[in-house]
Amino acid sequence: MRSRQYYIATAVVCALTLVYMLLRWDSVPDPIPVHFDGSGNPDRFEPKSFLNATVLVWIGVVFAIALPLCVPPISLARITMDVPAESALPFSEATAQRAELLTGKTATFIAQTVLTMTACVCLTTVCTVIPDIPFSGFLLVAAWIAFTVFIMIQGVRLTLTSAKAVQSIPTDHDEQVRNTALRFAGGMGFYNEPTDPMCIAIFPMNPSKLQINTAHEPGRRYLWRMGIALSASIAFCVLIDVL
Repeated sequence: MRSRQYYIATAVVCALTLVYMLLRWDSVPDPIPVHFDGSGNPDRFEPKSFLNATVLVWIGVVFAIALPLCVPPISLARITMDVPAESALPFSEATAQRAELLTGKTATFIAQTVLTMTACVCLTTVCTVIPDIPFSGFLLVAAWIAFTVFIMIQGVRLTLTSAKAVQSIPTDHDEQVRNTALRFAGGMGFYNEPTDPMCIAIFPMNPSKLQINTAHEPGRRYLWRMGIALSASIAFCVLIDVL
C-alpha cells in the first residue's frame, strides 16, 4: 500500500468509529468513564456528551495529521539553492536518489504507524465507553501489545532495509566530492552548510538517516513545520485534559 492509501484507511476507521458511537448513543452511560485505575476500574467520569465520548478519536485525528508533517517532502531531495559558484559543492544525483528512497520508506512507516495507532485508539474509545462490548479488556490489551510489537518490528526493519537499499545505489563523482567536504557535518539529523546547494542529504557514516541542511530556507521551513505540528498536537492534548 502507498502512504496515501494508509491515510485513507485511517480516515475511514475514524469515520466508522464516530458513526458507530452515534448509532450506539443510547448505550453510552451518563456520566462517561474517562480514566481507569490499575485494576481497570473507572475512577474519573465526565458528563455525557459526544465530545467526551469520542475525545480519544479526536486525539487520534490530531496525531494522524501531525505525524505525516514530521516527514520531509520527497521533493526536498531535488530542490537546489543558489550558492556562490566559486565555493559551491556539486549537486549529486546519487545523493538525491538516496534521499528520495529513504524519505519514501520513512513516509510509509509513519503512515503504517498512524493507521495502526488510530485503530487502537478507536478501539479503546468503543471498549471503554460502551459497556456491553464482549471481551473488551482482552481486546484492548491484545490490540495495544500487537501495536507495540508491530511498530518495533517495522522500526528495526526500516533501519536495516533502508541502510541496505540506500547503499545499493551506485555513487557518483559529485557524491564523492560532497562526502569528502561534508565528512564532519551532520550526525544529529541536520547540518548547516551554505555552500551546499542541496537541502537534504545522506552521509556515509549514517546511511539510514536523513540530514536537513538548515542553511537554506526549504530546510528550515520543514523543521519549523515539524516543530509546529508536534507542539500543536501536544498542546491539543493538554487543552483536552484541562477542559
